[in-house]
Amino acid sequence: MSFFARLDGSDSESDTESEESLNSGSDDEQPRAANPKASRLLRSDDGSHESSDEEEEAMSDDVSEGDVRATKANKFLVGASSDEESDEDEKIKVLSAKDKRFAEMEAAIHSIQNATKNANGAANDWVAAASELDKLLRFITRHLTSMLSSPIPPAGHIPPAFLQTISELEAQTTETISAEKSASKKMPQAKSKALNGIKQTLKKKVKEFEAQLKAYTEDADAYTAAYNAANVAPKAAKPIRAARTEAADGEQADDADFTTIGRGGRQLNLTADGVFKTLREIVEQRGRKSTDRAETIRILQRLLEVSETTYQKIRVLLALIPARLDYSQNLVSIPHDSWVACLREYDTLVSLLHANPDYSVQENVEEYDDQEERAPEAGKRLQVQGSLISLLENLDNEFTKTLQHTDAHERGTEYVERLREETPLYVAIAKAQALFERESWADQTARAVMRRLEHVYAKPDKIVDHFETAVNAATANLNSAITPFGTERSASDLIHLLCVHLYQSDAPLLRARAILSHIFNSAMHARYHEARDLLLMSHLQDTIAQADVTTQIMYNRALVQLGLAAFRRGYVPECQAVLAEMFSSQRQKELLAQAVQRFNSQLSPEQELLEKRRLLPFHLHLNIELLEAAYLSSCMLIEVPLLASVDTEEQRRRVTSKTFKRLLDVADKQAFMGPPENTRDHIIKASKALQAGDWQRARDLILSIKIWNLLDNAAEVKDILAKKIQEEGLRTYLFTYAPYYESLSISHLSATFDLPAQAVTSIISRMIYTDELAASLDQIDAVVVFHRVEQTDVQRLAQQLAEKAVTMVEQNEKTLDVKLNNATGDQRGAPRDGQQADGGRGRQERRGGARGESGLNEVADLLTPGSYRGRGRGRGFNSGLGTSMGQHRVAA
Repeated sequence: MSFFARLDGSDSESDTESEESLNSGSDDEQPRAANPKASRLLRSDDGSHESSDEEEEAMSDDVSEGDVRATKANKFLVGASSDEESDEDEKIKVLSAKDKRFAEMEAAIHSIQNATKNANGAANDWVAAASELDKLLRFITRHLTSMLSSPIPPAGHIPPAFLQTISELEAQTTETISAEKSASKKMPQAKSKALNGIKQTLKKKVKEFEAQLKAYTEDADAYTAAYNAANVAPKAAKPIRAARTEAADGEQADDADFTTIGRGGRQLNLTADGVFKTLREIVEQRGRKSTDRAETIRILQRLLEVSETTYQKIRVLLALIPARLDYSQNLVSIPHDSWVACLREYDTLVSLLHANPDYSVQENVEEYDDQEERAPEAGKRLQVQGSLISLLENLDNEFTKTLQHTDAHERGTEYVERLREETPLYVAIAKAQALFERESWADQTARAVMRRLEHVYAKPDKIVDHFETAVNAATANLNSAITPFGTERSASDLIHLLCVHLYQSDAPLLRARAILSHIFNSAMHARYHEARDLLLMSHLQDTIAQADVTTQIMYNRALVQLGLAAFRRGYVPECQAVLAEMFSSQRQKELLAQAVQRFNSQLSPEQELLEKRRLLPFHLHLNIELLEAAYLSSCMLIEVPLLASVDTEEQRRRVTSKTFKRLLDVADKQAFMGPPENTRDHIIKASKALQAGDWQRARDLILSIKIWNLLDNAAEVKDILAKKIQEEGLRTYLFTYAPYYESLSISHLSATFDLPAQAVTSIISRMIYTDELAASLDQIDAVVVFHRVEQTDVQRLAQQLAEKAVTMVEQNEKTLDVKLNNATGDQRGAPRDGQQADGGRGRQERRGGARGESGLNEVADLLTPGSYRGRGRGRGFNSGLGTSMGQHRVAA
């Protein structure tokens, strides 16, 4: 077929096919008579089309055959253009998405140059420059995202014009700021603010593109040449025909007669026979800068499709899953669709190993030839090198990173869609756990159980039941000794089984995290005493300072959940003791890994990135407002009667909660307090009402807080709070007005505070017994008689001296503990002589906050009643973070 005849055949043929036809055409063939319309149907290099009017006009023209051929030849000349084409280009000009982006970049750069063209930096329009810089940075972000799946090498990713603009703008900004410091007339505030914003933005971007800027600064021409060379459109590679016998009729070869050509002209054999050779080439290319990860994934997907044997599928899957995980090295998280495909392939791999017990994937295997097909021998299993638990952990970590970098407020629908993929991930973890149990791998089994526990310990029971239903449906033919499949059990029973298995693990970190998960779940279900006993038996409060940051975060979360459980059960002093240290500062969100809060210190980009990686996904956050409401309510019920009982200002300063006292002092200094607007205002106004003896208003204010509705037993908690307010109102009344009365009728107190006479008598008797109230009860007349005890000056001074001496002794003991801990090193937390009777717990401070922050000090001593003191053997989980655990383990 001749060249011009082929042109007349179809307008949709590519330039490559036309070139091939031109080169392979026979010299003997004569060109067919050309139709005059052919010259109108030809296309130029830029692909422009002619309008219908021009086509109708061309059809009516009488063009000679020679002119037609000349016109066709001119169409393929470089730079040739006809008048019709030029007219049409003026009418329509279609830009690709890439061209549009670069047009935006050029416009932004031009605007920045116009805004900063003055030699005097103060006269520049820095406000406009800041706006255009934002547009330029948005362009480069979109451009880099599009480059991830592009075959263009890294040298062609960052345009030189962008680097030149960044460099020049940074120099101008630095020069202007230096000149502004010594200038007599300062620039306007808006310009100054914009200039400082540009400086901060450039500081981050210069660090981000440090390597490219360095290469461009050293040799701009070389960088530009490399960029242009990388962005040259590659010529379409001619398909290499396989050796075959030419047919007599000259028919074209089928697709099977072509060989796939990879990047760089490499010939790829994507057939069942070439699986192992292609895998070796991919493994050799992995990690190199010039490796196209997207192309690697496509090749491995094709290999998986052509794989025939089980061994080939296992080998390809073990290469495909890491390749997908490596694809996100330059991203904050793996793309969601890529993660879903990776999870599906991991599930396929685990199911394949379940269905073929003769195959085993292990990290340490004997050397074998990876270029040959292998099959299990009789009575011997076939071992393939790989790590299933590492793939599972990386897959789980990528899922967490995906949720971390998805804003649940602005992109709530997307967050929920991604969160729905947790169910198939949980099923894959359960199937992997069953596989590890079958292989009797203790370490891999414990790590898989820990991953499974992390997905359920903080979830509501309904979600855990949904997970288990999906697991039972997917593991009908699988067996598990830890959590038998197909058995109905509650969420608490499931977590108990998983934790008991981890208690027997040899890994101290897994044991510590398991018991913290157990404590959190028990406290979440308001089983306060069970959670408290687990915490006291573990002795984690002594060694948590030596743990890693993730474990410290789990410890903080377990403790605040324990305090909330105490509040839900009405244990007000315990709740206040547990939550006191957490709310002594304003860094609750950071200690609970819910936000990065640095008020007085600046973080480097690396430190900030590390902090953000530790944050928990939004659906695992604890409600800080609810915790604060519980803490402040507990403080109100404890501190208000205490403040009413003290006589001197010095005693008033020695309250247990400085946070609550500071809020009360702020409220006292205000000349006018409006209606309460938030939870804190409700509690402060209720405290003021309780101090004045108006317990009914205090009760109404506390019960009107809407945050209580988030609790499971909201009605029960409100009833407990109402009763506590009545009782503490009575105590406050007695402390306040005892000096002014000789006696009070019990019936009058009962009617005033709406309490039974028996309850009033019980409260007054307890106050008399604990020496809080100097009075006596007259059972005959049903009155309480107050005794006035006036201390002399000497007695008051002696009492103050004794209190200061006790404070000094306690401070000396704490200082000595700190010195002993620093001296002994690995014996931190060990009790000193004379302290063994306290269950092995010394009086030193325990630090449980993230990055060495102070933990909830003396929690165990405050929570331990007399019957629990000394419970345990002074070891167990306290050795679980720094030393190996002995034969005695804590039974769940």
